[in-house]
Formats: sequence, C-alpha cells, structure tokens
Amino acid sequence: MVSGMMSVDETVRACIAVHRRRAVMRNHTACHLLQQALREVLGNHVHQAGSMVDNEICRFDFSHFSAMTPKELDRVEYLVNDMILSALDVNVSTMSLDEAKEMGAMALFGEKYGDVVRVCNAGGRSIELCGGTHVDNTSKIGLFKILKESSVAAGVRRIEAVTGRGVLRLIDDTNAMLSDVATTLKVGSHGEIPAKVSTVVSELKAKDKEIERLNQKIADLQVDGLFDNAQEVGPVQVIYAVFTGTKPDALRAMADKIKSNAPRMVAILGTIQDGKATLAAACGPEAVANGVHAGKLMKEVTALVGGSGGGKPDTAMGGASEIFKLDEAFVQIPSIIEKMIQKK
Repeated sequence: MVSGMMSVDETVRACIAVHRRRAVMRNHTACHLLQQALREVLGNHVHQAGSMVDNEICRFDFSHFSAMTPKELDRVEYLVNDMILSALDVNVSTMSLDEAKEMGAMALFGEKYGDVVRVCNAGGRSIELCGGTHVDNTSKIGLFKILKESSVAAGVRRIEAVTGRGVLRLIDDTNAMLSDVATTLKVGSHGEIPAKVSTVVSELKAKDKEIERLNQKIADLQVDGLFDNAQEVGPVQVIYAVFTGTKPDALRAMADKIKSNAPRMVAILGTIQDGKATLAAACGPEAVANGVHAGKLMKEVTALVGGSGGGKPDTAMGGASEIFKLDEAFVQIPSIIEKMIQKK
C-alpha cells in the first residue's frame, strides 16, 4: 500500500477526540439552556436565528428588538447556571413530530422536519428538536459565563459564552490581568485595586484642574500682551492671535475677559489641536454699538479657512480645518471690521 492511501477491504479504526467532543457537548447543551433562559427573561418572542458551537465557544443568535441591559444579562446567566447546578437529566430520544409538538418541543423557525424527529429534553425545562450531541446531565456543563452580547442584524442579537474549562480559562486570564494591574498600581492584592484606582482618578482630576488653572494664567498673560499691540480700526481696537495647546474652554474664557475689560475691543483668538482650529470672537459693548457683530465676523473668517461658525453680536465660536490659511485670513480681519462699521 502506498503511504497515505487506503485500499479496498482495508481495516481502519476511527477515534473520537474525547476531550474536544465533551467540550462541544457542554457548549451545545448550554445553547439550549440559554435559549430557555432568554425566553424566560425577555419573552416568548425570542427564537433561535442561528448558532455555532465548538470546543471553545457557545454562540447563539436570537430574535430581539433591542440590546440587552446588564441586569437582563445577569439574570439570563444566573438562570442558565441554576439549570446547570440543578443537575437536570438530559434525555435524547426519537418520536413522531406530532408527539414532539405535544411535549412543547421548540423547533427552528422555517425549518422543515420529517415525520420522525430527535428531541433533546433537559429535565422538562428545555425541550427542543435537535440532531446534535449533548451531555447526559446539565451538571456536566460545569459553569456558564457570558462574554458579550451584540447586534448582528436588525432585530437579531448575539450572545457569546463559554462553559466548563472555558470558564476556568477566563478566570485565569482575568486573574492574570488583575495581577498586572495590581503591579502597575503598586498594590499588594487584587482587592486593593478599586481603592487605588479611585485615588489615582482623584489625583488626575486635581492635576487636570491645576493644569487648567496654569493654562488660564498663561492665556491671561498672553491676552495682556495682545492689548499692547492692538490695532486701531476707526473707533474700535482689534487683536487677533493663534495659540497652540490652549483648550477651547480657556479660549472662551480669554474672549470673555477681553469683552468685559476692553469695551471697544474686537478680538478673534484661535487654538490648534489635532490638526484643526477652534476660534473664538469677542466684541466689547462699544465695539458692538459701533456696528461690529462677533457672529457675522466669525462667519466671514471661518469661510476663508474651510470652516464655519457664528454667534451673538458680542460672542461667537467657530472651527477651521484649513489651518494653513489662518494667517492669511486673520490679516483680512481689520478690513472686514471696517466694512461693518461703515454699514452702521
């Protein structure tokens, strides 16, 4: 016989990968229990819309109109584990289709069945038509843990879960991750992580506030410097500048300060972050009285830099994507203001 080839009348022996098959059985029976739990929690409108089981995962698609809440997922997981720990006998038998219907066996929607069908009955709790392999008692599933719930199509949701050794691997992976987090946070045990995280978050918030305060102080100093170089345009003064790294909130605060402290000042300030610019415009009360409108000014300036904006007579905000055009656009601000004053 040629190596790798079979010949007529040759005797062969087929072997089942026992550990893999048992894992498939656990996941398959868990799918049946999952469907029953979903119907109990969500309602009888739930029907199987597809499934996939192997030795690694139990994946179940079902009809439902919205994402499940954490509370619903917890309840479904609890019910499946309760059926597992109740050690329900799982009986697989063949019978007529009419007998199966009388038992209340669930069938796949749209599936065509013959006169004789195979029924999987888990302690009378879950009864389904099924041709697959199953454990003979739910306790052999071990444990059931939902990994995630997601959408696969309109009106169809998907749950992915693990059973048996898959749950043990999940616990090991979670513990390993928690150990890494504990090491990073420099705490001695997993139980200390929540308190340490809370402390770190509080410290970061405090630092963010301090950074914001310092940025605001720097911005105020920059604004004070701008006043020294204000340009006279008729009865108003004009300043404009672009800062790097200044947050939009700080930009608004700068504009408010200018509006409050310099009655005849008109200002357009910008900040660049992530390749885009945020712009703020402010007009003091005397500038507004002389015909300058911050919202209209912002609209004209942003149109020159591939953006948009607008607002009230004294305050306006806008954005720009073509930041390389900002200098050219800002040079035109005095002439735009002059036209507004002339139209008054």
